[in-house]
Amino acid sequence: MRRYEVQILRSLKEGPKSFWKLLDEQDEHIKGFVERLKALLEAGVVKYSDGKFSLTPLGEARAASLLPRKDVRCPHCQGGYTFSVFSEAFALYHRLVEGRPLPNLDYDQGFMTESDVFSRVAFLYERGDLEGQDILILGDDDLLSLALASTGLPRSITVLEVDQRIVEFITKRAKEHNLGITALEYNAASPYPLKDHAFSVFITDPVESEKGLKITLSRGAQALERGGALYFGLTTIESSWHKWYSVERMLLEMGFVVTDILRRFSAYPDSDNHFDEEFYDRTMMRRLMDVAFPLPADADWFRSSFIRCEAVEEPRPLVVGEVVFDTDFYLDEETMATPKFV
Repeated sequence: MRRYEVQILRSLKEGPKSFWKLLDEQDEHIKGFVERLKALLEAGVVKYSDGKFSLTPLGEARAASLLPRKDVRCPHCQGGYTFSVFSEAFALYHRLVEGRPLPNLDYDQGFMTESDVFSRVAFLYERGDLEGQDILILGDDDLLSLALASTGLPRSITVLEVDQRIVEFITKRAKEHNLGITALEYNAASPYPLKDHAFSVFITDPVESEKGLKITLSRGAQALERGGALYFGLTTIESSWHKWYSVERMLLEMGFVVTDILRRFSAYPDSDNHFDEEFYDRTMMRRLMDVAFPLPADADWFRSSFIRCEAVEEPRPLVVGEVVFDTDFYLDEETMATPKFV
């Protein structure tokens, strides 16, 4: 029995689950997960009723050797990181993000929870990538810049962001609280607008098409000095292991070594982002199964791993200059949770 099937069966052995709960409790790419779930339905191992999947008697027999799923993650920290030492900064950040712009689906936006943002802050601090550092953030709908600035530790923070609303929001909050953040409007498809290799830390949550990943990570390579740290998020929802392999090859070609992968480190809840029928109607995932799933989702199913890389040589971007900004920037055959353009 392959591990992906084990993940599904042990989850259902715990009890009936929604599509979203099952998706959250496994780590296969969404297309593979759906194909596997369909096969289990067709084989009579799993059934679907009243919005939930459950085991049939045949499924119970097949799962007889498995224990019901147990949650083994610590409820008090995120991947082993606590931000209690930054309690004052977290309180300030909570105030700063009030009235924030809601996601613009045309830019594939969606922000993580405030606590997950500060788990990232704690991780950067531990790795020595916060105090006295020159930090560049590409795309900041999470408003990570405000969280980092709230600690008072970075030497400088620069934001490059395509959405004018977010640029204006960050600039306003920075001026109100003397946070020293520079926010500039910028589309990653355009030539890199700043001095090459001038930053010690680069952070982004890239779109997960192969084209988008290559461009975004290349901008980071162009921004970072030798020895600099590159941070980015990557999911298994929209990126198969084949794509992860491709990303790792890109990183090696650009002169980076992967130092850390924090699995399922950041969640992007439907409730916080106000994701509704419009969001799901614009994604391919809604049409993968033959049944309709109840909304809103009852699990934070979209979670990303947080990856840290270090430049062991002067970074070499794979893409420089302007590129075509089209649907391929956001979409490929695996980005099934990304809203299409309308």
